[in-house]
Amino acid sequence: MTFPEKKNKIYIIAEIGVNHNGKIALAKKLIKAAKKSGADAVKFQNFTADNLTTRNAKKAPYQIKNTKNNKSQYLMLKDLELKRDHYFILKKFCKKIKIDFISSVFDSESIDFLSKKLKINKIKIPSGELTNPLILNKLSIKNYKILLSTGMGNMKEIIDAINIISKSNIYKYDKNKVKILNHKKLNKIRNKLVVLHCVTDYPVEDKYANLKCIENLSKNLQINIGYSDHTKGTIAPVIAASKGARIIEKHFTLSKKMKGPDHIASLEPQEFSEMVKNLRTFELMYGNGEKKVEKCELKNINIARKSIVAKYLIKKNEKFTYQNLTAKRPGNGMSPMMIKKLINKKSKKIFFPDQQIKI
Repeated sequence: MTFPEKKNKIYIIAEIGVNHNGKIALAKKLIKAAKKSGADAVKFQNFTADNLTTRNAKKAPYQIKNTKNNKSQYLMLKDLELKRDHYFILKKFCKKIKIDFISSVFDSESIDFLSKKLKINKIKIPSGELTNPLILNKLSIKNYKILLSTGMGNMKEIIDAINIISKSNIYKYDKNKVKILNHKKLNKIRNKLVVLHCVTDYPVEDKYANLKCIENLSKNLQINIGYSDHTKGTIAPVIAASKGARIIEKHFTLSKKMKGPDHIASLEPQEFSEMVKNLRTFELMYGNGEKKVEKCELKNINIARKSIVAKYLIKKNEKFTYQNLTAKRPGNGMSPMMIKKLINKKSKKIFFPDQQIKI
């Protein structure tokens, strides 16, 4: 099975993350709202504050700004933890309402829990773990479908991460150029790994979105590329899709006014629904790139195009010239593209003005 599963459909993830504020009731409300808003999946973050950060680690500037306090990162994350039992309840709830359950991992324990206990096979490596071989080595591409987020990363770091995950030197990065060393291995991971372009800030200013990078990643890596969006509004995901993003992930909340580090950079249900609508419209409009006569155009061809007609009265045996021929609607006669073949040929009959030429 490929990943994303449906070839021509954009896979849309509602990133709940920590917007549940550590409360399972709110988490279930978010899942239900995400399903109603058109998401294909919801994504959580599986962590414990004790494993994720030291007790004296400072918050990121955006976390201080968004939470409006200067408490330690540890204390913030402690309040945002879900209990292990909650994940079983949430996974079951997702299955009931038919929406995929995905989670990010932050340490070996969370990988073991998600795979062995919760038994899910779609796992995200968050941007902060891009350079963490302790996690990258533990995730086998054989057992998981992996989303690799690339915020704060450069091309060399992305390539190093993919090589570690795949247990093979698929790529080499030399002199600012990407070289594919193992096409056979690349084909094996192509349907199991999606690289997500991402810029890590909450929210990201438009000037830093760098959506053209999606094309660059696709060209160089030759695997599926997605986009984890932290910009405001809904325009960036559609642009990303136009650049080739197969997966779109966007933070989701019930209200941007809620307390927490990520709510302000998230979409509320109505906005998320609008984003989904725009992406589905894009899918319909994008097409396959082949220039051809579309089915809807067939009824208009004869009306809009022209046929060769007599400009003036043309007598029998009179030569056709550019002076006595012209092109007018409708287009159900001889195409104007044939006019050169008529020039200097003798008319076999009389043609009255506006009469279509037939030979």
